[in-house]
Amino acid sequence: MDGQQLFFLIAALVVVAMIVIWALVGRSGGTGHHDAGHDHGHGHDDHGHAAVEAPPAIVPTMGAALDPTVAPLSTADVDAQIAAQAQEAQASGTPRIAAAIGEPDDLRKIKGIGPKLNTLLGELGVSRYDQIATWTAADVAEVDPYLGTFKGRITRDAWIEQAGFLAKGDIAGFEAKFGKL
Repeated sequence: MDGQQLFFLIAALVVVAMIVIWALVGRSGGTGHHDAGHDHGHGHDDHGHAAVEAPPAIVPTMGAALDPTVAPLSTADVDAQIAAQAQEAQASGTPRIAAAIGEPDDLRKIKGIGPKLNTLLGELGVSRYDQIATWTAADVAEVDPYLGTFKGRITRDAWIEQAGFLAKGDIAGFEAKFGKL
């Protein structure tokens, strides 16, 4: 073996040794040769860095509450809470949705809203295109029970999409999709 081959062999061994050391130190959390849990009474490790303790591990078990003072909720419990909130909202007489800001729009321009629905929506606090245009599925679920015999019309008649065109003043887009105003 000549000098050049010996040099490459030693270099390769050094690289392998460094990789092995790096892998071992990396897997042990970087604590190396000293115990990170002990700071020798100074609040610092051997290198002058502030000691940091790892948070305790959280190991949940199936069917057991993590906090014994809090009972786990079942699906039935969650459903009951949702039903109670819906009853509370209906008892107040109006859905819990964003309030209309500004002058009322003529909601009867939305296909599917006639004089009776327009009056009902006004009583519920719904009076603007931009208000309807921003409704989410949760808002629709909130308003729909208040519509009585008109329940389901929001989705069936595409009120949100229609209101979106009207709120932007896009009459041409509205008429192209939904017909003449």
